[in-house]
Amino acid sequence: MSSFVPNLFTLIRILLIPVFILFFLQDNFYISGFIFVLSAITDFMDGYLARKYDLTTHLGKLLDPLADKLTIISILFVLIYKNILPELLAVILLSREIFILFGSGLAYMLGIDVINPSPIGKLSIVILYSALAAYLLNISPMDMILFYIAVPLNIISGIDYILKAFRKSGIFSQIL
Repeated sequence: MSSFVPNLFTLIRILLIPVFILFFLQDNFYISGFIFVLSAITDFMDGYLARKYDLTTHLGKLLDPLADKLTIISILFVLIYKNILPELLAVILLSREIFILFGSGLAYMLGIDVINPSPIGKLSIVILYSALAAYLLNISPMDMILFYIAVPLNIISGIDYILKAFRKSGIFSQIL
């Protein structure tokens, strides 16, 4: 199997973003929910194949987190646009995702290796994805309960990400 396959799954995930947005903005939540689930499956498959068959590439290390962030940011924007999430909740979730996206880009430009997500970061994303899926599939009040669980986890994982970035950059050792 070629390393092209996991990267193809990642590219498919990126291409699904505008399709998801189109159906979501047309209030076709079941189709957008299906597309969201399909996107989550491609996310799982690219990671699984890359790890299982040692097909990790430099391109994949860049594209996979980019696809993750673009997917989440896009979904949060449409939730804000449709006034579905409480504003404070949306701002917290969106701020973290945008901060990590730009922070990762800056770290890459400075030559700092990709910072792998922590277990709490992975958990926060799983809960956020579950909240989004519950909303799209009209599973209330589970959707809002999961969003409210995702917020503190996202804050904690965001702080963890910042601390890891500072450690990797050597800023802590220069200050102390």
